[in-house]
Amino acid sequence: MWWTKDIPLYRFIKNAINDDISAKSIHPKIFMLLYKTTRKYIELLFYIELLYDLFLNVLVRIMIRIFRTHNQSGKKNKPKILFVATNNEWRFVRDYETNKLKTGDAIFDSVIKRLNGRYDLLGVYPIDHSPIRGVKVFMDKLRNWGITHKPLNLYWSLDVWRKERNAFKQFKKSWNHVKDDEVFRKMCVYNGRDLYEQIKEELELYFLFMFPRAVRYIEMGKRMMKAEKPDLILLQDEYGIERCYLVIAGKLESIPTLAVQHGVIHPYHEGYMHTQDEISPEGSIKSPYYPIPDKTAVYGYYHKNLLTKISAYPEDSVVVTGQPRYDVLYYADKIYDKGKFLKEYKINPSHKIILWTTQCHGISNKENIKNFKAVFETVQNLKDVALVIKQHPGEGRKYTKMIKKYLSNYKINAIITPKDSDTHEQLFVCDLMITRHSTTAMEAIALNKPVIVLNLSGEPDPVEYVKEGVALGVYDEEDLKPTIEKLLKDDSELARNREKYIEKYLYKIDGKATERVVNLIEEMIDESGRK
Repeated sequence: MWWTKDIPLYRFIKNAINDDISAKSIHPKIFMLLYKTTRKYIELLFYIELLYDLFLNVLVRIMIRIFRTHNQSGKKNKPKILFVATNNEWRFVRDYETNKLKTGDAIFDSVIKRLNGRYDLLGVYPIDHSPIRGVKVFMDKLRNWGITHKPLNLYWSLDVWRKERNAFKQFKKSWNHVKDDEVFRKMCVYNGRDLYEQIKEELELYFLFMFPRAVRYIEMGKRMMKAEKPDLILLQDEYGIERCYLVIAGKLESIPTLAVQHGVIHPYHEGYMHTQDEISPEGSIKSPYYPIPDKTAVYGYYHKNLLTKISAYPEDSVVVTGQPRYDVLYYADKIYDKGKFLKEYKINPSHKIILWTTQCHGISNKENIKNFKAVFETVQNLKDVALVIKQHPGEGRKYTKMIKKYLSNYKINAIITPKDSDTHEQLFVCDLMITRHSTTAMEAIALNKPVIVLNLSGEPDPVEYVKEGVALGVYDEEDLKPTIEKLLKDDSELARNREKYIEKYLYKIDGKATERVVNLIEEMIDESGRK
């Protein structure tokens, strides 16, 4: 069960060691509200959850009955592919074949388009993390998507609830045994600092709330597999219980699972880096093994080597395909219009555009504030530039408020574009981009843009942009202004390394990654004998 929550625990402990207040805000607000409200009467929580889950289950059924279109009725007698369709990825995407914007799944849109008609496609994702947004997205999908989408909540039942409650009782016994153990207390001392109370409070949340919820997800996933009988499960961001349950449920039912790399994988990535004893060569998901998909499609050979030689993925489980959503970059000069963008956002055509792709939710508040001050002060002291800020889709509203708060202290020409706006368009029109370690840097490199890695954390860069010579690193606030000025004038030292970088990290920008992933899907279904 640890595998379902080891990443947030790692980040919590890291933040606690760094004495960062964001250590207290790494879980969804609704979960924390439920837990804190009922903490003294923890068993009451499961009866509140019973009512909450029953309400969501009934609501989903009603919405499906009212809003489901004829196109979403399912395609009988065709192989079924069940895929993760998250709320955050439901946004405007550009169809590079028609050059039209549409609402769709930002990760799998091109794959879905290629598979639709030949396969019965089913998108899945739980509503309960952000229920208001989840219901809105689900309704939008029911009304406007030609693909069937069913929230995981549809597969909840009283039996699932009973198993979650029984799991709580078992985990509570384990927690009562662990919490006062002297060995555990000593493990909570770091460099002379006693973090026992902080870590104990966090682990109590895991044992009494998060682990039972993981059982709930897995049980709903098992019910989904039995009800839908998919021939393949397609995933992205496959670590963590919100998606990991699909790997577990799929393995239990012998259903092929394929994950497509969706972001940067680096040697410090908690979701991908494992020791040899953590992954079963035979694909077992029984303890102590971490549940990995049957196949993982990655951007380039660097990522394959990382997973198979530094991590512990079996050699034949990792396939290089490139990233399907980067196929649009091959057609960028045909579908994007810089003049149109400048007009839309009222940017002076003589000004250079600096694009900053933020990752506020993935770094500490302390580092965020450093970044705000460094970027805003630098831009304020530059002439004839416009700052475009594109937030990560996963950043909550609190980070938008934080950006605006610090931005208000400076007199600069800055635009915060909508979180669901077209990032590739903004990369295409910019003259320079700044990021921490986002995959948007890869996309900028593929579009021949100069990149600055802004890392004021004092820690090493987790991604190799600077080391590979395709970005310049800024590790001190005072270096940002001269670095921007240098690259806006001449980026030839970066340009000479881009082709080699693309081959190593992105395989090919040839518009055919979607085709390679679709071929892999079909091969896996054929080999499983389920077609």
